[in-house]
Amino acid sequence: MYRTKIKDRIKHKPWLIPMFSNIFCIPERLRRNDPNLFVVFNKATQKYEIHSLDNKGDSFSLQVPFEELDARTEEFVKKYDLRRHGMKIYREIDEHNERLEEQNRRQRSNDIYDMAREIYPLFKRYAYWRE
Repeated sequence: MYRTKIKDRIKHKPWLIPMFSNIFCIPERLRRNDPNLFVVFNKATQKYEIHSLDNKGDSFSLQVPFEELDARTEEFVKKYDLRRHGMKIYREIDEHNERLEEQNRRQRSNDIYDMAREIYPLFKRYAYWRE
């Protein structure tokens, strides 16, 4: 039944090959953590992907950033599981965005200061000649 559901979800995507097991039992270990997760190999990108039967529409969840399926994959999926760590991940994103905004604000301020320093002598000279 599990395999049938997976095959039904990806039947219109012949470039996806479902992986029900591998030497390190990663698909099984992922399924122990979440029974709706499954692993496919994408022939088009030559990468592994994690999909979920819970997702509406497309089942894609994430692309595995490693060349092989191993323990790093399981840790990566656990680390970025929104159901477990959603608020923490969103907080990290917000903090990162705030740091970028502050950095951009400082850079704009420094640019304006630099332009003012460049222009000041020209205005000073122009004001002196006008008198």
